[in-house]
Amino acid sequence: MFGTRLNYDCEFFVSGQRLSGIQAVDLGYTNATTTTKPLGYAGGTTTIGGPTEQTVSLTRYLIYDDPIAAYTGNANMSGSIEYGGISYGFQSGYLRDYSLNCAVGAVPQVNANFVVFDEMRSGYSASGNVAHPSIEIPSQGSMSITSDWSTSNRVIGIDYSVTCNRKPYYTVGSETPVAVALLPPLEFTASVQVDVDEAYMSSGYSFLGDDKENKTVTLQINGRDGTTLATHTVPNASLRSERLSVAAEGLLTLTQEYVGHI
Repeated sequence: MFGTRLNYDCEFFVSGQRLSGIQAVDLGYTNATTTTKPLGYAGGTTTIGGPTEQTVSLTRYLIYDDPIAAYTGNANMSGSIEYGGISYGFQSGYLRDYSLNCAVGAVPQVNANFVVFDEMRSGYSASGNVAHPSIEIPSQGSMSITSDWSTSNRVIGIDYSVTCNRKPYYTVGSETPVAVALLPPLEFTASVQVDVDEAYMSSGYSFLGDDKENKTVTLQINGRDGTTLATHTVPNASLRSERLSVAAEGLLTLTQEYVGHI
C-alpha cells in the first residue's frame, strides 16, 4: 500500500512472447465525448461522440530479430503489461506505424505504435510459452546501408519508417469492429545522413521528371556473430529531398530523404 512499481517490476508481452530491450511502453484510451444541451435542462449531459480510441506505443532496442516488424500486414497481435501479479492487456491490436533509427555509436532503436480495437482490460494476459531468442547486440560495424553515395561516402545514420493505414468497420449493435482493413499502399520513408567526400546533390527539379521511382534503399542489421536481425527496404523509392549542411568546426553532411510505397 502506497508503494510504487519500478521499471524492473514490469514486463511487456506480445502474442505470447516477452519483449526485451524495452525503453518505454505507453498504453491508454480516450473516449470521444460530446455535451448535449436538451431543452429544459440547464446542466447538459455528456454522451458518446464516437468510438473509443485505444493505443499502445513502445520504444525498444533492436537486440534480436524484431517480432513487431511482422505486423505490417493484416495480422493482429495481443499484448499486455504485467507487474506484481497484475496484468492489463488486449487481444486485437494492429500496427499503425513502425520506425527504426540507426546511428554511429548507438544501438538501433525501434518505435512502434498500435491501435487496439477490442477492449483493453485488467486481468487479460498475453504471456505464453514462446521461447525468448538469443540476445544479439549489433554494432555499427554489423550494419550495412545501400543508398545513393553509400559506397564512396561514410553513412552516419538512417531513420526508416513504414505507415500502415487501418480502417475499422462497425455494425449496429456491436461495440467492436466486425472487420479491420489494411488500406493500401504501405507508405515508406527513409532519411539517410552521410559525411560528404565526393557526394553532391541532385538538381532541384529532377523530381519533376518521369523516372522518379528508380532508387535503391536497403538497410540490413546483423548481430555481432553475423546473424541477420533485420532487413528493410524502401520499395519503389523516390528521392524526395536533399539538404547539404556544414557548421563551424563541423563536417559537411548530406541528408537525403526517400519515399516509397507498395
